[in-house]
Amino acid sequence: MRWLLCAIALLVSLPAAALPANVEHVETFRGIAQYRLKSNGMTILLAPDRAAPVFTFMVVYHVGSRNEAPGNTGSAHLLEHMIFNKSTANFGRARGHKTIQDVLFEGGADAASSNMTTWYDRMNGYSTLPSDKLDVAMRIEADRLGRALILDEERQSEMSVVRNEFEIGENNPRRALYKATAATAIQAHPYHWSTIGYRSDIEGVTTEKLREHYKTYFHPDNADAILAGDFDTEAALAMFDREFGGFPRAPHPIPKVITVEPPQEGERRTLVQRPGTVGLVQLAYMRVAASHPDFIALEVLNSILTDGVNSRLYQALVDKGLATSVDSDNWALRDPYPLLVTATCAPGQPHHAVEAAIKGAIADLAQKGVSPAEVRRAQQQIEVAVVRSRDGPYQMARAMGEAVASTDWKWFLAYVERVKAVTAADVQRVAAAYLVPERTTVGWFVPSAKAPQPLPPAPVAAPPTPTAAAQPASRATAAPAPSQPFAQRTVRRVLPNGFIVDVVRNPAVPTVAVRGVVTAGTMTAPASQPALADLTGKMLARGTATRTKEQIGALLDDLGATRTYFTQLTELGVEANGMARDLPLILDIIADELRRPAFAAAELAKARKDLENDYLRADDDTSTRAQQRLGQLAFAAGHPYHPAARTAKLRSIAAITEDELRAFHRARYGANGMILAIAGDIDPAATIALVEKLFGDAPAGQRASFAALPRTQPVAGVREAVTLRGKANMNIVMGSASGLRRADADYEAALVANAALGQSALSSRIGRRVRDTEGLTYSIYSRFLQSEELDGVWLVNVNVAPPNLARAIRSTREELQKYAREGATDAEVQAQKSFFAGNFRIGLGSNAGIAAALASAEKFGFGPRYLDEFPARIAAVTTEQANAAMRKHFFPDRLHLIVAGDLETLPD
Repeated sequence: MRWLLCAIALLVSLPAAALPANVEHVETFRGIAQYRLKSNGMTILLAPDRAAPVFTFMVVYHVGSRNEAPGNTGSAHLLEHMIFNKSTANFGRARGHKTIQDVLFEGGADAASSNMTTWYDRMNGYSTLPSDKLDVAMRIEADRLGRALILDEERQSEMSVVRNEFEIGENNPRRALYKATAATAIQAHPYHWSTIGYRSDIEGVTTEKLREHYKTYFHPDNADAILAGDFDTEAALAMFDREFGGFPRAPHPIPKVITVEPPQEGERRTLVQRPGTVGLVQLAYMRVAASHPDFIALEVLNSILTDGVNSRLYQALVDKGLATSVDSDNWALRDPYPLLVTATCAPGQPHHAVEAAIKGAIADLAQKGVSPAEVRRAQQQIEVAVVRSRDGPYQMARAMGEAVASTDWKWFLAYVERVKAVTAADVQRVAAAYLVPERTTVGWFVPSAKAPQPLPPAPVAAPPTPTAAAQPASRATAAPAPSQPFAQRTVRRVLPNGFIVDVVRNPAVPTVAVRGVVTAGTMTAPASQPALADLTGKMLARGTATRTKEQIGALLDDLGATRTYFTQLTELGVEANGMARDLPLILDIIADELRRPAFAAAELAKARKDLENDYLRADDDTSTRAQQRLGQLAFAAGHPYHPAARTAKLRSIAAITEDELRAFHRARYGANGMILAIAGDIDPAATIALVEKLFGDAPAGQRASFAALPRTQPVAGVREAVTLRGKANMNIVMGSASGLRRADADYEAALVANAALGQSALSSRIGRRVRDTEGLTYSIYSRFLQSEELDGVWLVNVNVAPPNLARAIRSTREELQKYAREGATDAEVQAQKSFFAGNFRIGLGSNAGIAAALASAEKFGFGPRYLDEFPARIAAVTTEQANAAMRKHFFPDRLHLIVAGDLETLPD
């Protein structure tokens, strides 16, 4: 079930509320209450969760790319950009107000949990904030719904931002193949085009046309609100009435989509050839809408196809060495859409062999059926995913929002029951009905040296006509719930062998999250074998001395649990999620894999191919290549942070022996370099005892340490072009060695100083100018990276279209130079401090967030108390300290300039 992570069971019942005169209670169903505004018909769903003093408020607008036509494709998405941060009656620069993003940023919101998105069936706007800022979130969404100005000068700059987003997508082979396959499979219905639209429509749509689209669809009776998390019901309903109750109903019927996709009469094919490094095969099978009774059986089928190492297509493709990965998507949409299967060809494997294997496995399933055990496993995986998705208000609101857009909220709440009712016969029936040749579209992505021809531009013109709006009334707030300090909530134990474990009980949901760190990152491998740490990490989940990969996969699949290992520069990361009751087995599997990997020869051969594809894909990414080159310029050869070239890594993959893998594992996977943080509905004492049993006798080993290395000094800046032919987008990276380490006393001050300059693409110096004002980029940010035990780099990274390259470099440089001269203002520092404090609280609103924060704090030697101390550390930063830290770690006269893309030289 990849279309939705929803939250259903065990919700706290809403207390009885004294309703405002304009609000009526519609119904309460399984713990979620629906209310409606009598004046205009707008509804709100309330899903309370007091686990953390955080909420998510979302409004779902029933307009997406299915409500467009050729000539205005992408209009919903462009409108989303216009109301995301451009001017409304009460926000934005047109009338002298703070922008929406400035207000949200100061409240602690970030782009991950406070944003706007557009898809086929809907647009949504949402904010995740501390509980005392609910009035802020509602004011913002009210202005987005009915008070957007949609000014021509703002559309012009935002059009180029959206065009750059389009170009970034064109750089991605998988996205390019998906667009081609979907357009071939769907030829009449508006799902034919992608949400972002055609480039010529993005460039050519007029402001008046966007304004007309807004006036057609943005009305309270075409929108639904969702509030999840910590809130007071009476105060929330009063705010909802105050902010949204004054909007009138739509003055006309909302236009309906009437086009029905005609039946497909045979297999269709499409081929995408453009520069790339890895081949892809995609099969699309047209199936019914989410509201159709067969959709639920297709969900179970989708899980059986690709969920886990024992899934049908994993066994048919990955296990046989034809592909390095395979996945499938069965998105819940309002109208019929394909079930998509996508495989990444293993190096040297032809596309036709991968296609034949997919078709063969699916035909075998449709003919012979599936076992009851496969159905039960899929049902368990889906049910656990549903329960796990209650881990935080944003996840809950997002899942409910997708259901409201594609079907309705009560269908969403009955989803698990319907999944449990599916039988093996149902799965075979829908496979035989929908996964058949006459409903199939095949897409291939074949890497080529030839770039596609660019599309011609279209003219843009429209007169500005601002709209009037009323000022909202006075505010009301709801107080946040008190929280016990993490230093008291956390049970911490250091085992005699050095293993560190932190455990936090959080009974809000019956789930558990595990996050771990092993000091076995790529920098711990010898320079002569740069792929050694990556390949060792790849082998952990491929079988142990006591269990095969398939046996472990079956155990996890039966629980609906997940665990992942990923190798980074400084460490190997561990992530696991599941039901709290299953923690003993989850930890047993993690301990077995970390301590006793089998390094079986057959699995090693597959892991080599998988890692080779990873390196090839990274080498085809403009941002990765530019940042890699910065690392090579900033750090001397032999330094742990100096990135190895792709050719060296590919040679290393082939040369590494099983003995070398085992030796690296013995050296780097000792208990003295391991940390586990566990949060969920668990017994801390029993969990500590379990960890002691599983890891207490592990050899301590010697934790790798590089702290004795001297700090890297910035050198004279170098200008370089990294040539990647056929790329529609470029990445500009400016940066140098920073000299900043995590343990430095001015670390928090440096964070605040950088945030004022470039933390946010919309609420920072460079973001406001390069993206928001000049519209030159979709993504721009500055960061201190790799500031851990060693000092890392400071950089700016900018996505840009080739025609805007010179201007983007110039504008970014000017802002950097101005900031170096003037520093941050008191107001900027205060805004960034407010962001960090609020954002940190938001991050601790889920089991996964708590476990990740604890693991990070332990990694740097701070312990659980740091989760309580961080807001105070940030609050203590002064403007003088922030500017002093920036002067110490930011070197504008020694910045390297690297541009990766389709170019050979840099502009003057």
